[in-house]
Amino acid sequence: MRTRNILNVLAFAILLTTACNKSEIAKDENIVGKGYALPVTINVTRQGDEAGTKATFSESTRKLEFSAGDKLFVNGSESTAGKFAGMLDYDGASGQFSGTITTQKEYSGTAQALIAAASSALAILLPNGYLTYGYLSITNSGYDAEVAPPRYDNAFAPSKATAVEQFSHETANYYNSYSNCFALLPVNAILNFTITDLTANTEVAVIMKKGDIIYTDKSVTTDGSGTATFAIGEPYNTNLNDYTMTVGGKAITLVSSSKVLERGKIYNITRSAIPYKLLNEATADDQGKVVCVAGHLHNAKTAVPAGCIAVGILGKVTSTGHGLILALRDATSQNWNTINGWASVESYAGTTLKLLPDDAARGSLPSYTKLGSTTVSNWCVAQKIDYEAIFTNLGSEKIYAGSTTYDDNVNAFITTGVGGSALSMNASIPEERYWSATSFSDGNAWYFRSKWWDIGANDLSSYIRPVLAF
Repeated sequence: MRTRNILNVLAFAILLTTACNKSEIAKDENIVGKGYALPVTINVTRQGDEAGTKATFSESTRKLEFSAGDKLFVNGSESTAGKFAGMLDYDGASGQFSGTITTQKEYSGTAQALIAAASSALAILLPNGYLTYGYLSITNSGYDAEVAPPRYDNAFAPSKATAVEQFSHETANYYNSYSNCFALLPVNAILNFTITDLTANTEVAVIMKKGDIIYTDKSVTTDGSGTATFAIGEPYNTNLNDYTMTVGGKAITLVSSSKVLERGKIYNITRSAIPYKLLNEATADDQGKVVCVAGHLHNAKTAVPAGCIAVGILGKVTSTGHGLILALRDATSQNWNTINGWASVESYAGTTLKLLPDDAARGSLPSYTKLGSTTVSNWCVAQKIDYEAIFTNLGSEKIYAGSTTYDDNVNAFITTGVGGSALSMNASIPEERYWSATSFSDGNAWYFRSKWWDIGANDLSSYIRPVLAF
């Protein structure tokens, strides 16, 4: 997982531009007893240039800039002035934050002196539009004003940029009187999610829990390809391994081991909502599973879910991600001389196949060169040894003269829930047999039927049940 460290120190140079004397402050006293007003203007500089902690975040420029509508909330306590608090507005033209700090008691000094002398002082950046999200809010008013505990159940946005803006939670609880600045640091990490293989153009629920406690319960709309993107703010020192997530009702694995979040980092998390193993991960344990167009491995003898199209049965795995898929139905019948004239394919499964050349040969079988992201051979006639291995792997108990052919156990994988056409069980009709790509001698080749393997004249027309190699 690639992360970006966004611990960018944001230097705030405090500059008092209006010196208020005692009479001016008294005149500005809040008539409802909320304190004495102390006007202040603050210059703001920003040092960071990586993706990260605030405001207008540009993927192209990688620059961090304040935006119109941003606010800086300041509060604290000082022995003479008592409590103080204020909300300052950002002015894009001057690049400054300006506003009023209200003190509990009459104070004759400057705002700079007040903050420098404070026993406690806190600054929090309130991004433009923060009230829309409900993550941050201000309670009380006047010198009693303070930032309420953040609502992490609302720290959810449809994009990384918005989450960075709204939920980085930049704060400082120390004022450096020597350099006249607050140094803001993000409290949170940002989890940036891309979840694929959902239903296209559909609103889906996003639920993140720790045990039985729900921390996030929001929704997003997928795009035309069924992908949902969203981002969540989480406090640093959170162990992501303690959380679970579902998107559209599908369980999403966040991490597989302990992962403690660091402040100011973006964690890019890309996952598939399909809980199925992929074809390029297939092992011998997956033999018998249904393979769909997207390259998913579905449970054997079970209908594939909506949005998936069954292609065939995983019949043989020679190594991880390589093997043969048995078709769900027959291709066009051929004589063996025709088959032998087709191009040979040295397949990924370590065997030589004969490639069906066109739609006429494939019949009702669609042409495939990829299943999901996995390249396949397109439909081919396999060797005798390949078909025997497939039948064995699919549970055949029909062995004659040392060679395994198919039976009802094999056909159950093809037909049960999947909708395929069974291999012909009518062994009494000579034409109802299936060619392999293996020659026996001049003029004869190997074929199989439900009772046995045998050899037949190359010019006889017989069925073909092809395979896809991957």
